[in-house]
Amino acid sequence: MSKGLPGPTASGSSRPDDPIMWLRCAILGDVTRVAVAGEVDLSNAHLLTELLESVATRTPLVAVDLSEVTFFGAYGTDALVRARRLLADRGGRLTLCRPAPVVRRVLDVTGTLAGFEVVDAPAPPNGHGRSARPVTIVRAGS
Repeated sequence: MSKGLPGPTASGSSRPDDPIMWLRCAILGDVTRVAVAGEVDLSNAHLLTELLESVATRTPLVAVDLSEVTFFGAYGTDALVRARRLLADRGGRLTLCRPAPVVRRVLDVTGTLAGFEVVDAPAPPNGHGRSARPVTIVRAGS
């Protein structure tokens, strides 16, 4: 690894242009399904926050599928807590569908797991069969 490049991510990728998180969103009637895959950390959790805040006004239920998350940091916890609060303020609900063990552990350690409705079943299907959209962090000057 050359000097000045970031070290490998939690998944082992050392290429700075490799996407580390994928997001997929579908609105089906009164349910919004958000699927998250890969790593949720300081560099990208704001994208999850923005997506969840955006869809919180569209349907009364947001189901977040976290089954394919491989790394989950404190900023991911903050994104989920903020979305849950925003939905509750508007009379809606946020459910966590099949959270990966790493997600459960972080939410449990931070004392926030009990505040979430956790469903150990898949989120409602997205109905489109499209693959997740990779999210690549673009740094200024790149």
